[in-house]
Amino acid sequence: MPEESENVVIYIENESIANKEIVKSSLADTVKNYVKRLLDVWNPEESDFIVLKVPQTVSLNLPLSKELYKKVEKYGVKRVGNKAEVEIPTYEIIYSNRWMGEDMEADRFVVIMPYINDDVINQVVNNILSSLSSQGEEGGEEFLEE
Repeated sequence: MPEESENVVIYIENESIANKEIVKSSLADTVKNYVKRLLDVWNPEESDFIVLKVPQTVSLNLPLSKELYKKVEKYGVKRVGNKAEVEIPTYEIIYSNRWMGEDMEADRFVVIMPYINDDVINQVVNNILSSLSSQGEEGGEEFLEE
């Protein structure tokens, strides 16, 4: 049976955090439960429904407290210069999006990951939002270079 832990569910709407919830269950069970919930909200006539597992690398200031180290040690802590890097398992459930050519714009989605602390949440959300917004920019640059 999967290990129960604290996970955070982050609702993103229009590129900002709309809500956060802490859920105590295994990460896999949390993801499955939210997929079921969000299927009821999803409009299949207007959007795709996408579930992605995308590990996110975050940087933590050294030294790590014992409490913080206990939370992240199972994800493989690496020292990089004067920081520690950790790869956090992260799931994205996109239930409201539009396609603009080959680029997708996600209007509403949920990010689910183990709860570490608020700094890690902010890093992960910023990484995801910047990757979503850079998809369109990269596409434009590629088109211009051709």
